[in-house]
Amino acid sequence: MRKKTYVLLTDDQLRIMVNEAEIKRQLIELVKSFRANYAQHKKELESNTETKLIEPLFIDVLGWTKNDFEKTAHARREGKAGFPDYAFKLNGRTVFYVEVKKVGVDLEKEANKQVISYALSVGGVPFAISTNFEELRIFCVEEDNAVNNVFRVFKRPEDYIERFHDLLYLHKENFKQNRLLKLAEEEGRLKKRVSIDKPLLEDLMSIRNMIANDIEKRYHGKYELNEREEIIQRIIDRLIFIRKCEDAEINPENLTLKETRNNVQSNVYPKLKILFKEYDNIYNSGLFAIGKDNDCDKIEIEGEIVQKLIDLLYKSKDGQYFYDFEVIGADILGQVYEQYLGKILAQTKSGKSKLTDGQVHRKEQGIFYTPTYIVDYIVDNTLGNLLRDRKTDAKRIKVLDPACGSGSFLIKAFDYLKENLYSEDEARLHRIDEQGLYSIKTAILKDNIYGVDLDAKAVEITKLNLLLKAAEKYRRLPEDLDLHIRHGNSLINDESVAGFNAFKWEGQFQAGSFDVVIGNPPYVRQEEFSEIKTYLQENYTIYHGMSDLFVYFFEREMSLLKDDGRFGMIVSNKWLRAGYGASLRRFISRFWIEELIDFGDLKVFPEATIYPCIIIIRKLEKSNPRVRICRVKTLDFLSLEKYVEENHFTINQIGLGEKEWNIQNAKANRLIEKLESSGQQIEDYVKGEINYGIKTGFNEAFVIDETTKNRLIIADNNSAEIIKPFLIGAEIKRYSINSKNLYLIFTRRGINIDNYPAIKNYLGQFKERLTPKKNKDEKIGRKPGDYKWYEIQDVIAYHEEFKKPKIVWGNLALRSSFAYDDKGFYVNAPGCILPTDSKYILGLLNSRLISFYLKSICAERQGGYIEQKPVYIRRIPIAPVPESKQQLMNDLVEKILFLNARLGEIGIKKTGESAKINEEINLTDAEINRLVYEIYGLTKEEIQIIEESVSSASERN
Repeated sequence: MRKKTYVLLTDDQLRIMVNEAEIKRQLIELVKSFRANYAQHKKELESNTETKLIEPLFIDVLGWTKNDFEKTAHARREGKAGFPDYAFKLNGRTVFYVEVKKVGVDLEKEANKQVISYALSVGGVPFAISTNFEELRIFCVEEDNAVNNVFRVFKRPEDYIERFHDLLYLHKENFKQNRLLKLAEEEGRLKKRVSIDKPLLEDLMSIRNMIANDIEKRYHGKYELNEREEIIQRIIDRLIFIRKCEDAEINPENLTLKETRNNVQSNVYPKLKILFKEYDNIYNSGLFAIGKDNDCDKIEIEGEIVQKLIDLLYKSKDGQYFYDFEVIGADILGQVYEQYLGKILAQTKSGKSKLTDGQVHRKEQGIFYTPTYIVDYIVDNTLGNLLRDRKTDAKRIKVLDPACGSGSFLIKAFDYLKENLYSEDEARLHRIDEQGLYSIKTAILKDNIYGVDLDAKAVEITKLNLLLKAAEKYRRLPEDLDLHIRHGNSLINDESVAGFNAFKWEGQFQAGSFDVVIGNPPYVRQEEFSEIKTYLQENYTIYHGMSDLFVYFFEREMSLLKDDGRFGMIVSNKWLRAGYGASLRRFISRFWIEELIDFGDLKVFPEATIYPCIIIIRKLEKSNPRVRICRVKTLDFLSLEKYVEENHFTINQIGLGEKEWNIQNAKANRLIEKLESSGQQIEDYVKGEINYGIKTGFNEAFVIDETTKNRLIIADNNSAEIIKPFLIGAEIKRYSINSKNLYLIFTRRGINIDNYPAIKNYLGQFKERLTPKKNKDEKIGRKPGDYKWYEIQDVIAYHEEFKKPKIVWGNLALRSSFAYDDKGFYVNAPGCILPTDSKYILGLLNSRLISFYLKSICAERQGGYIEQKPVYIRRIPIAPVPESKQQLMNDLVEKILFLNARLGEIGIKKTGESAKINEEINLTDAEINRLVYEIYGLTKEEIQIIEESVSSASERN
């Protein structure tokens, strides 16, 4: 049983711009009045409980206003309410729901499950409250078994007074500070976050499996797995559409799925087919077309199974949640379907079906569901801006998503068009065409919304989601030919390219015909699509051999736009700095860039290590003098729009240039320009070449410990010739090397293994594993078979450089992090080396100024780490320096190297000496930074820019 804890706010936290004494006085009066008039309150209607008790509690006591909540409809069908009674909002976003019952009504029977279910259905609302004023319960709705694990409960009105501090967590000012949310996290109630998509997904999977196994049982061997999949998906799509119509009260003749399940088992599926036919007659959509595409209308399904699957579409298998498809938003359904597509139907040896996790396949395709706040932002700043601009005939606007997935962007575009296209009077009008009666919702699908996707199942789901948005009672929906969602490969326009589902951009999809192009193209690395590289090279001006697939969507989508059309995508931010992004940056620079929002290393896509950015462009061939730039530092915001508004700056598009785009503020960019013009690049200055370390092949057989090294040398003295001291990147720190005493058996190409019998015998036990195998190298033209079994792969000509004094560094660091090596370590790639004995250069590299420079130009990774690749390090500018200052730097660096070495001797013990050494190191480091600022001639303002940029990383390093 959960141990209940009550975390009280401090006095300072409770003084939340309100008068606590006055709040408590009003609360006491409210409770006294309730007790004095209890008998009357118990007789009154629920609506009176709301206006006389609940609203005074939340308005007079808890600081909310009538503008902060929306009162919603009451129960519309048996067993649950259509909407909770109150939705309380901050900045337009619902933060909790309240379900009210009249005084005396048992909340456990009537309200608790209801309000939890509706909060989950909408998604993103963590709290729900049930109350009859006499009692009040707060639920953390995403917690497992939330209905029984009550977050807070006030069992009588007097508890409001006695536990006043607990009640104040519901105060509006505390909600602004997310204090209730933080309390829930402290108690571990939000660690296992569960949304309505989890039980709904599990139930859809159960339905899918039941149907699959029944089809195989009845029609053994008749259908291939993919044919079964198509049949199953069509049936489930139809059932979800019907449930949506029921809950929206637009079901024809008020027919329900429940009625079909009441038939005897042998007659259940035939009755369901009759219902399908009725929907086809009414809505006339391809979704219910009889005998189309697959055999879902020809097969039979066992009646008991149909009854079970119908039950699962009303409430979850465990009975914890009711499903109301009217309030389950399209974005929630989209997320469910994305996960649903991530499950693959497989067949066991017995012939039964099972579901396996297909997320690996989805990730190979680079498909990740776009968070709702991203979709909202992109649609608002493309289609929304176009509608607000009013220069385009709104009813003729064409919106395209060329990689539409389950349709999230098109669904949001539909909402914008519906709200903005027609006046209230026009919206009431019915229209007639060759298909009969239809409304503006259907008109939007027929005239304004277009999508393409390579995944045929995703196309069907997009159609379903759009049909769900447009469904109205007794109004025809567009047939497939009129619903502009197509299957195909958006990047390949040539049908002669066999096997890639080329999509012809013609007719209503022709180039230059779209007003808005939006979306989230697939994130697929270049080595995964080598088969179409020749086609891409011949047909795309921005082709680069190392480009990821999303890059080509830029050129395709800009070609599809009309002049002055709006473009908005969320893509990986790698192109901002990567070398392969140069051609894309040049291409984009031709057009009017509206804004660029970089999320850095934030986990926008929780299931993927992809670091995205949003880019909004107008197809105007001129430069924007005020590009809106925002570097997002946290995902803990209520509104991305508001966050960007409060944290953006503007830069002249011309200033972006063709090098990597340093999307910092103007002052930081000017400082970067100043640094880059201050002297020679580092390789020219030291006359040494920056290179990667050594790859050790397919496994670590070549890397040995000191005991193995000694044993091999004792067995054969010649072994010492090719055993080298070895470093991995994690052992390299700022100004120090924490070696683990590893060694490298350096059997490079050209070595005769027979001259080293002990090593030959040792490596022989790994021979099978060391034999070069087919791997990704083949996809980029390398031939791993060229290596002998004992040869380290990719050993380069500069291996002699490892013996020299050198500066060494690892690949990832929070700030610039370099060490000095004069012991001849061989460094493991992706660690790097710069042959030089210059302590002056080492001091510069570890300075805050160079750390700031590298953070500005290097690719970023999760956690704020930068990639210290040679391509970036080579560009570091080295300013001219008088010999006196160079000598001073040498002395300071020698001192800090000595201090770090002494610290290494002491180890991790915290002694008085180690504390003193650390203090000395910090003081010396500060002197080095001051000296570097002086050498580069920086102003106080420029130093402040660097300090603010680097300080947080330094503290974490």
